[in-house]
Amino acid sequence: MPIRGVDPAHIPDRFRAMFGANPFADHFDLEVVSAEAGRATLRFPFRREFTQYQGAVQGGVVVAYADAAMAVAIAGLIEEGRDFVTTDLTVQYVKPVTGGTIVVRGEVEHRGKTLIRGRAVVEVEGAGPVAFCTATFMIVDPRGAAAR
Repeated sequence: MPIRGVDPAHIPDRFRAMFGANPFADHFDLEVVSAEAGRATLRFPFRREFTQYQGAVQGGVVVAYADAAMAVAIAGLIEEGRDFVTTDLTVQYVKPVTGGTIVVRGEVEHRGKTLIRGRAVVEVEGAGPVAFCTATFMIVDPRGAAAR
């Protein structure tokens, strides 16, 4: 399992691929610190291979961390037979990530019938926030290999 901190026995079958067969997440060394319906905290180590020419973690990687935290928070709210996808995402970077452990707290702000609004704060442990993110997710029917 590429994601640490989760017990495979407690993952609903429909989200098993999200935690166990996610090629994108394989690169992040992601640890789930806590996860419950509507809230999640994830931890990522600083990885030099994710930095850009100024030595800071590339912004797309930072926002991927935020998206992942919101997705884990949302997963526990989605009813059987449904899935969800990100429809829009806004990020505000406030300082660069140049080292340390990255901690991301994601939460659901609002859940409607078809749309879910999430928020995430990306921090460097002990150094405060580095980015704030909001996103909207649409509840959809499963697709592709995960639906089979």
